Amino acid sequence: MLSPGRLNILPFRPLANFSRNAITWSVAVKSNRKDQFVFFGSRFLTCAAVVSFSAVGAYAKVAAPLTIWAKADVSYDQFNAEALECGMQGLAVNIDNTEEVKALAQASKQLEAIDASAQAALGRDAGQMGDTQAGAGSIRVHNGLDIAARQAADQQAVIAATRPEEQYAGIKKKMFTVVRKCMLDRGYAKIVLTADQRNEYSSMKGGADARRNYIHQLASDPQVLETQRETPAP
Repeated sequence: MLSPGRLNILPFRPLANFSRNAITWSVAVKSNRKDQFVFFGSRFLTCAAVVSFSAVGAYAKVAAPLTIWAKADVSYDQFNAEALECGMQGLAVNIDNTEEVKALAQASKQLEAIDASAQAALGRDAGQMGDTQAGAGSIRVHNGLDIAARQAADQQAVIAATRPEEQYAGIKKKMFTVVRKCMLDRGYAKIVLTADQRNEYSSMKGGADARRNYIHQLASDPQVLETQRETPAP
């Protein structure tokens, strides 16, 4: 039995399964979607933090990024290649022994233990009641609901104590710090898209390829870089 709030624990997918376009695109633009993470044993691979960019239909409206990386007159191929290189550097960050991963791994173990305990309690209840006792069926249902309620409450307590969103944010920050340095070292700067540019991006037809071409058009334009450069935080 799984409560709705259970941490998302999925089988590990090797890095090779992620497309080069997905890595390149998510470095070039910063998605506003919530991040999702993949867990295997004691390792979390924060896919969405660096490489996740969901496929969308050619006519779907897509949320536009607020900022993108830009470099005057950069070619489309160089833009993609350098974004891919920096994205791979971000993925290569060793997060295995970080406090965030340790906290998430411990929470996963606790949730599994809660599941096992609930299943064992249901089994004991069924064995003790048997099928011949009067009203055994309704009693088992009542006891099962109690066990499920306790299980859900225990799981929610683990999740609340772990604060997974904070842990995810910490991992993302570590990876994006590497990506940011890589892009800056290659001469890129962040630019802030205007409302008109975001609207054009969101309503653009032609699918991901059209949006990539549009982002490159903006990112390589010296005038856009000059007038829309992001103001560094103080």
